[in-house]
Amino acid sequence: MDMNALLRAHQIALVGKSRETTLIRRAAYRGSIAALASRIRSMRKAGGADVDTDRFVVGESRQD
Repeated sequence: MDMNALLRAHQIALVGKSRETTLIRRAAYRGSIAALASRIRSMRKAGGADVDTDRFVVGESRQD
């Protein structure tokens, strides 16, 4: 996936999570949001972006 596709998929997952009405169903999105955020961070790092600053997208871990 290129960066635009990853950002789109991440945004769609965030919208899906926000539309759910129960905590259990919202929690189901956590893994995919975190995985997409990790891939976005990795691509940004490979492209020379400063990834040691604040997170770029929701779900991103600073420990990647």
